[in-house]
This record gives sequence, structure tokens and C-alpha cells, in this order.
Amino acid sequence: MQSTTYNIDREKILDPEQRAKLIKTCKDKAELDLFHGRETWMKRYMLIDLALFTGLRVAEIANLKIGDFDIKAKDPYLIVRKGKRGKKRDVYLDKELVRHIKAFLSWKKKTMREEVENDSPFFTGRDGKHCAPITLMKSFKRAIEDSNLPTHFSIHSARHTYATFLLHATNNLRYVQKQLGHSKISMTALYADVLPSENGSLANKIRENSLIN
Repeated sequence: MQSTTYNIDREKILDPEQRAKLIKTCKDKAELDLFHGRETWMKRYMLIDLALFTGLRVAEIANLKIGDFDIKAKDPYLIVRKGKRGKKRDVYLDKELVRHIKAFLSWKKKTMREEVENDSPFFTGRDGKHCAPITLMKSFKRAIEDSNLPTHFSIHSARHTYATFLLHATNNLRYVQKQLGHSKISMTALYADVLPSENGSLANKIRENSLIN
């Protein structure tokens, strides 16, 4: 049987400008919804921020409970209780995301009058239960469209984007592997070669380093 090769290319990731544009669109629309007492973009902004800065799979996001977050810890994190192949892992969170999560939970409790107990869904559907993955996928797509970004981007593009830039920032394959829940580090290593701006900078270093004083 012929094995298939999984490839990560630049079309699967949002570049820094695209990522910033997506976040800004969602934030601006969320602020407008907050003013008018609407909820759609408040939830959508939280979804986009969480997807872009944790790299969680859509099913993992859909299954999150409020009790899966420990945002009071010295190093805040969330727990993925049932990742791919049923694996459990901790995913560490940056300070800006923690601030957003705190504000989102406060909004859910005080404005939306939703339950914020440990067993309560983080993203609540119309039936009061967890949002379905397909609902989150469609919400992400709507954010992409409203941001006038290429329509081939999906919620899984956020995972690719997170992996690429986390690896670039940390240069730590093992850490990125743990954050993403990859079973093999070879999968994580695929993200090492897909950051166009860095590749260009490295190419220029060849000439810089060859200059003779």
C-alpha cells in the first residue's frame, strides 16, 4: 500500500498581517455587539482568539468545559481531556488570551446569565449544551469572509498558523509537539519550513555573512 505524505505549505497558514486583520475584525464587531446587547461576535471573537493562540482542533474546542481552564495558575493552562486518539494534554496560555478568557466568562455570567460552573460548556449552543464542531467551523468561516481574507482558510488553518509561529518563536520542537498533541515529533517538524518571511531572511544572511571587513 502506498503511503500518503502530509504536507504543510504557506497556503495553509495565515501570515502576520492576515492574522492581525482577522483579530481586529472580530474585536471591532464584538465591541459593537457588546454595545447593542448582541452575542454573536462576542462568541466568535473568543473562538478565533482561542483557535489562533492554542492550536486546538475544532472538536477539542467544542468539548471544552469551563472547569478545563486554570487561569489562576502561575502558568495558566487548559486541559484537553480527550484529544486525538483519546489522549489528554495540558495547553499553556499566553497572558493576552487569559485576559480575554476572563472577560468572556464574566460576560457569560453577568450579561448572558449563563451557567459558569466547572461542568458548564465554554461555548454554549442554543440548546444549552456544547456547540457542535460544525457550528464552530461555520462561525470561523464567517469571520474569514467578513475580514475579506482568502476563503480557503478554515478553522484548522488556525492550528497550522499557531504551530508555525510557535515553532518560529520558541525553536523548541518538543514544546510545540506537546502543545499540539502530536504523537510523533516528525509531524511537528513539518512546520519548520513554512514561514516565508523567515526563509527570506535566512537567504539574505548568506550574502551578509560572506562580506569581508
